[in-house]
Amino acid sequence: MPAEKDILGAKILSLHSELMCAFPGLSRLAIAIYDKESDLLKTFADSTVDHSPIRYYCAKLSAVPSLQSLADNHQTRVIEDLENIRDSLSPHTQWLAHEGFRSSYTVPMYGHDHLIGFLFFDADRPKYFDELLIQSLNIYAELVTSLLINELSPIFTLRGALNTARNLTHHRDNETALHLTRMSHYSHLLAQKLSAQHDLSEEFIEYLLQYSPLHDIGKIGIPDDILLKPGRLTEDEYATIKTHVDIGLDIIDSILREFELVSLSHIDILKNIIGCHHERYDGSGYPKKLKGEDIPIEGRIVATADVLDALSHPRPYKKAWSFDDSFCYITDNSGILFDPDCCSILQENIEEFRRIYETFKEV
Repeated sequence: MPAEKDILGAKILSLHSELMCAFPGLSRLAIAIYDKESDLLKTFADSTVDHSPIRYYCAKLSAVPSLQSLADNHQTRVIEDLENIRDSLSPHTQWLAHEGFRSSYTVPMYGHDHLIGFLFFDADRPKYFDELLIQSLNIYAELVTSLLINELSPIFTLRGALNTARNLTHHRDNETALHLTRMSHYSHLLAQKLSAQHDLSEEFIEYLLQYSPLHDIGKIGIPDDILLKPGRLTEDEYATIKTHVDIGLDIIDSILREFELVSLSHIDILKNIIGCHHERYDGSGYPKKLKGEDIPIEGRIVATADVLDALSHPRPYKKAWSFDDSFCYITDNSGILFDPDCCSILQENIEEFRRIYETFKEV
C-alpha cells in the first residue's frame, strides 16, 4: 500500500522516538507543508503518541493570521497553555486542545528563503517548552528542515527538467498550464476524499499533486500533424497518439539517469500516473488494457481528473463542454470507463470540484 513507502514519515517517527527518550512530555511532532500556488498549508507527516492524529487537514495560510505572521517575520512561537486559547478560530488549535495537548512550539521552515512549511512540537503538559528545551529543539528543527528539503528538492528538480522540455514545445501542445493546474488539484481532492477508503497517506497525496501535471509529458514526441489535428484521427494516427505513454516513461527514465535521481522515492507514483492514465476501468484503455483494481489507484484518480478537465475545455478537435455536462459524462461512466469510487467522490463533492474549475478558469 502507498502508506508503506512514506520515507519522511518513517524518519519523523524515528526522530520523535529519540526525542521522547530525553523529553518524555513531547507527545507530538508534525509537519505541514506549504503550497504557494494555492496558498494551502497541508498536513504531511505526523508522529503522535497517545492521541488520535489529525489527518488530511489543509487550510489557506492567509486564513490563519497567527501562522501567516510567523512565516512573514521568520519567527517561532510558544503557546504555554492551549487551554487559554481553546476558543481560537483555528481548527488545528481547537483539535490540539480537544485532544488534551497543553502547550506547543511552532517553527516555520524555509528553503532558499521561501516558506516550505511548519514544524509543530506539542506536549501534554502546560509550560513545557522552556528556553533550554527550545534550544535543543531548534537543532532538531534544522535537521527536519534538511530532511524535508532533501525529500522534496529532487522532485522539484525532476519537475523543472520535465517542464523545461514541455515549455520548449509549448506552442505545439494543446494542454495549457491551467489545465495542468486544474487536473492536478482535481486529483489531489479525489485522493484526499479517497484516503480513508484506500489507505492513502498524506505523503502519497502530496506526491500525487506534484506528479500528476506530468501525465502527458510523452506528447513531446508526437508529430504536430497528429497532435494538433482538428478532425478525427485515423486508426494509424490514433495508434501513434497512444505511443505517448511509452515515450513519457522513456523520458522519465532518461532524465532520472541524467540527473542521478534513480533512487528518488515515490518515483513509482509518477511512473504509474504516466503509464496508466489512459487505462479504463472496464479494460478498454491503453497501453496494457488493465482492468479495475489492477490499475494503480493513482492511475485511476488521474484518469478521472484528466478527462473531467479535458471535456470542459476546448481542444483542436472539439468545443468545450459545460462543467455539468463533463461531470455527468464521468459519473454516467462509473464502473465502465472510470473507477466507481472516484465517481462517487465526484457526486458527493461536486461543489468542491466546481470551485477548482472556477478558481483556475481560462482568461
